[in-house]
Amino acid sequence: MKLKFDPDNPKYVHIDTLKKADEALEKLEKEPVIGVDIEGTGLDPYTAKLLLVQIGNEEVSYIFNAQQLDLKAIPRLKALLEDPKKIKILHNAKFDYKFIKVQVGASMNNLYDTMLAGAVLTAGLTGKNPSLKELTMKYCGFDMDKGVRKSFHNHMGRITEDQLKYSALDTLAMFPIFKEQVKRLKKEKLVRVAKLEFASTRVVAEMELRGIIINIPEWKKVIKNLEKKRDQYAAQFQEAIQPYYNRRTKDLFGNDVDVMNMNSQAQLMDLFNKRLGLDIPSTSAGVLENVDHPIVNILSDYRKYEKLISAFGDSLLEQVNPVTGRLHPDFNQMGTATGRFSCRNPNLQQIPRNSEEAPFRELFNPAPGYKLVTADYSSFEMRILADLSGDEKMITALREGKDLHSYTASLMFNVDYYPKSEFKKKNPGLRQIAKPIGFGLMYGMSAQGLAAQLGVSPEKGEEYMELYFKSYPSVRKFLDGLSDNAVKKGWSMTPMGRKRWYKKPSPSDPDYRRRMSSIRRQAKNHPIQGTNADAIKFAFVFIQKYFDSGEFDGGITHTVHDEIVCEVREDQAEDWAKIQSDEMIKAAELFIKKVPVASDPFVGDIWEH
Repeated sequence: MKLKFDPDNPKYVHIDTLKKADEALEKLEKEPVIGVDIEGTGLDPYTAKLLLVQIGNEEVSYIFNAQQLDLKAIPRLKALLEDPKKIKILHNAKFDYKFIKVQVGASMNNLYDTMLAGAVLTAGLTGKNPSLKELTMKYCGFDMDKGVRKSFHNHMGRITEDQLKYSALDTLAMFPIFKEQVKRLKKEKLVRVAKLEFASTRVVAEMELRGIIINIPEWKKVIKNLEKKRDQYAAQFQEAIQPYYNRRTKDLFGNDVDVMNMNSQAQLMDLFNKRLGLDIPSTSAGVLENVDHPIVNILSDYRKYEKLISAFGDSLLEQVNPVTGRLHPDFNQMGTATGRFSCRNPNLQQIPRNSEEAPFRELFNPAPGYKLVTADYSSFEMRILADLSGDEKMITALREGKDLHSYTASLMFNVDYYPKSEFKKKNPGLRQIAKPIGFGLMYGMSAQGLAAQLGVSPEKGEEYMELYFKSYPSVRKFLDGLSDNAVKKGWSMTPMGRKRWYKKPSPSDPDYRRRMSSIRRQAKNHPIQGTNADAIKFAFVFIQKYFDSGEFDGGITHTVHDEIVCEVREDQAEDWAKIQSDEMIKAAELFIKKVPVASDPFVGDIWEH
């Protein structure tokens, strides 16, 4: 590709006076498409310093020095960045959006994100979002040196020429990438999917900026109680294994010392296999849950508490922002190949449901004068499966408001249908056989996997699967069609057009059968989970419009799979709850036509539903 800039000597204008700013903005206002990037001293828009804002066209980058100029005091700059007619090209747009919103005072729109476009075009192939360096090499043919980036993090003075050249290149390189990506998006019929991702990234940025409050004092109390429980199980474990060792070690003060390190894989394997004769391949949770031994049970209980403390103890509390007093998780909207969100720092998808010992969700709270409004889709992926498969029995059951797992069990075992609680009483255990099949099929679960989950023989697992498919014949045909098409074409697709690609192995690959089985399993899941992701992102866009209009005081705080949580002013919360639910349903109904979609909101002072 012929570039309109020299990678070794990129053209730039360093803007450090208001006169230069006016001259640059005069030119940029005439451009239909601009590239935007920032440089700062860190990753947090609330605590790091904004150093530079680069805005460019195909040939030149105008670099606004945020240390020399008060960018908030330049109305033309804000107007440029907020111009809805102007396309803004960015890479990882939500990062730059947050800095510009907080430190420039502009809310950008009409975004094009080269990172998200790259992820949409390669979903399933790479396992991560592409970097600008990778895209530059792929589309522009040169290796972008990112070594200068670190020099911004400890910046203490004037901007150097090397830093200016580096910054300029970031905006210039995005133009040829943009042009080539648009061609490929059109060719693969992925323009609509990309537009949804671009519209969503602005909402995700606003959600991350808002963050969410946790009750730190109460959180610390919960962790302290969990530590007590953990330590009790640790003491029990050491006492239980003492008879298997011919020593009792004391420290300098005469106190008993642990017989072994409970977190050492090697020492545990020695204990379980050489001393207890259990003959197990590892000490993983999946292996130990099938071993019935009192010492193994104690270790499993210890690990349960240790895992909670490790995930939600000091490591989480350290991430409370010192400026806002809130958690501001990092949401990756292309976190999986299906388009579903992932989350980190902290991972809110890992926060367990409330329990007496670990009521973490009760400790996610709104600001004074506000409420949390939580709404999720009811049995959404089951409804997607019914709609896409067209299975009449499943569709009818959902239309009539039946409990689907009880209804499925009634079909499988030829017993009368009753609502959930009554069915459980009359047919104990049958519903619990049907339930994991319905969920597991959407993740490509095999008969062997079902047997392991239910604790039955493989033959029994196969029998249950056959009973399920006889009950819903169209589901089998639909899922088999998905896997066959993926193997044939090398990709699968959601109704909206979101694609996931597969690397098909060579028949000579010794791992051929396992890898092909994995492709078939993923292909069955992608259209279902991907449609879930598409609906949530449309709901994000629909909901955010109300907050942008100023009609409601609040914002989205976080999302987990098919659930959205908003923080809304108390006197508006009840009215908002209906709007949030309605907009989520409207988003889902873009794809789900044959069965009703349900989303019941919960208004309160805790994260719950």
